[in-house]
Amino acid sequence: MKQLLISLGCMVLLLAGLAPGQAAAASCNNGQVIKLADQTWESASFTTHVIRKLLSDGYQCQTEIVPGTPAATESALAQNDLQIIAEQWSGRSPIIEDGIKAGAVQVVGDTLAGGAVQGWYVPDYLVHGDAARGIEPLAPKLRSWEDLPQYKSLFTDPEVPGKGRFLNCPAGWVCEQTNSRLLALHGLESDYTNFRAGTGAALDSAISSAYDQGKPILFYYWQPAGLMAKYKFHRIELGPFNKACWDTIVSGEGELCPSDFLVAKLGVAVSQPFAQQNPDLIALFERLQFQPALLNGMILLMTEQRLSGEAAADQFLRLHPEVWREWVPDSVAERIITALGIDTASAADHSIFPEWSGADFVNRQLMTVVKSYGESFRRLSDFMLTAVLLPVERGLQALPPWAFLALVAALSWHATRKPVATVLYVACLYLIGAVGLWDKLIQTFSLVLVSTVISIILGIPVGILAARSRILRSVLTPVLDVMQTLPSFVYLIPVLMLFGLGKVPALFATIVYAVPPLIRLTILGLRQVDPTIMEAAQAFGVTRWQMLTRVTLPLARPSIMAGINQATMMALAMVVVASMIGARGLGEDVLAGIQTLDVGRGLQAGVAIVILAIVIDRITQAYGQPRRRRRRFERKEKS
Repeated sequence: MKQLLISLGCMVLLLAGLAPGQAAAASCNNGQVIKLADQTWESASFTTHVIRKLLSDGYQCQTEIVPGTPAATESALAQNDLQIIAEQWSGRSPIIEDGIKAGAVQVVGDTLAGGAVQGWYVPDYLVHGDAARGIEPLAPKLRSWEDLPQYKSLFTDPEVPGKGRFLNCPAGWVCEQTNSRLLALHGLESDYTNFRAGTGAALDSAISSAYDQGKPILFYYWQPAGLMAKYKFHRIELGPFNKACWDTIVSGEGELCPSDFLVAKLGVAVSQPFAQQNPDLIALFERLQFQPALLNGMILLMTEQRLSGEAAADQFLRLHPEVWREWVPDSVAERIITALGIDTASAADHSIFPEWSGADFVNRQLMTVVKSYGESFRRLSDFMLTAVLLPVERGLQALPPWAFLALVAALSWHATRKPVATVLYVACLYLIGAVGLWDKLIQTFSLVLVSTVISIILGIPVGILAARSRILRSVLTPVLDVMQTLPSFVYLIPVLMLFGLGKVPALFATIVYAVPPLIRLTILGLRQVDPTIMEAAQAFGVTRWQMLTRVTLPLARPSIMAGINQATMMALAMVVVASMIGARGLGEDVLAGIQTLDVGRGLQAGVAIVILAIVIDRITQAYGQPRRRRRRFERKEKS
């Protein structure tokens, strides 16, 4: 009996010693997986991965990061489908505010010491100059919003030369509406264009490009952000902060009154059931806090070294134990340190790849081009905008809608000879106007029209030359392969840095994306012309120009028209992508609908793009086919 008791005791001790991690994991959130929202901007991604590592390595929790748009993840948090949103700005989300009122959500802690300062900024050299760069102050008296009207020519909007350009938040962000109301409240709409950047990355790129060139730019910005650590900005004064006025500005309800921006508090949003089950983790979130300089520096490190949020969090935990050890008990800290040591040994022992990247070279070369030739590219941008894009867009906007619809009907009838299809196309385009998207339709169509015409001007001659020259064809083929297979988002990066935000970079990116199929199909059509026909034409003594214009091009027309059709469709496919860099139109509504989870707005604009695509596709395809009239005439001749 005594031996049996000793054996049982040993087994209990052995099990206790072998499974401390399993016991800890079971006690964390009752053994259930903790789901964290995958927030995409740098500060939130960094904080998310710091929290995840603390939970998994220190508290031995099971964790998972779940992707989704801000609105989708906030709705999931209120329903406890997610448990943690690592960076939640106070008063910035109606979904979270409603969740707090309903008792479904808590916002815990104060993750940024001193709060998140936000406001309107200009580069500091505009006000104080920069002797090291040889920049004189161009706006030495610019202090508050009241001084902005006299400096509007300094921030000229290339699309509306009589106004300055204010770079707002991306469409759909809460700060976009806030800035729009502040512009209206201060009467600045008559002096400044409220220009919405397509994405936060596009806004960052525009600021960086202007700053590196020493150019004027007026924009909204915030911290924590890497640019706050990289550059020196001057904040525009908007008067004293008034809580009641600020609430009306954010909500848009009631009579608006002036106020400075709220210094927002950043916290960790958690679901209420999770908070009740895990008081020790809530205590961690209440102690978790970064100093602004440290957080801004980590974001800048992520940007410049292209670190993921996970890699940046790992670096932070290794380099700054004096910060995070104050957030957790000693036993938890020891487990984290042990896990970090294991990770270090594992990475050193098993990595077989050298640490180098071609991206650094590309970035340096791009920045050299921007600094050296940025002014020349901007002049080209202004020329393309004022001489090509704006005249076409304004001409189409000046055209009455009924005249535009009549023109579409005439083209459709001439191309297809199908009365039902013609009526259907016109009715669908009329429907787009009926839902209030006519102006955006014209903006989108103008961009597609200009980019397609330029693609034709470039693509068909290049295709003709390549069809005649085997050497040019062999050189051109890999270039076209790269242009067609490279993700379309990549085109936006260099053109954005060189040409800024707006229609022109969208035009160039669209041309690069749309011209390859036109070149390929032009080459294919010309090379498929029957050689015997060409020999017969030569026997009649035609010149090379006559051979091209009267023999090969007419015979290759179906293939060339298919190329034009494909180029048009590719240009239209870039509409939503181009909206990410400030190109207005239907794509802007699609992007805003995605960012705000406004399904109706996004679906409405998406259907409008589909309708436009179908109309253009059917008409251009019909022009690539032999005429029905011609066939009927030939039948009559035979009969």
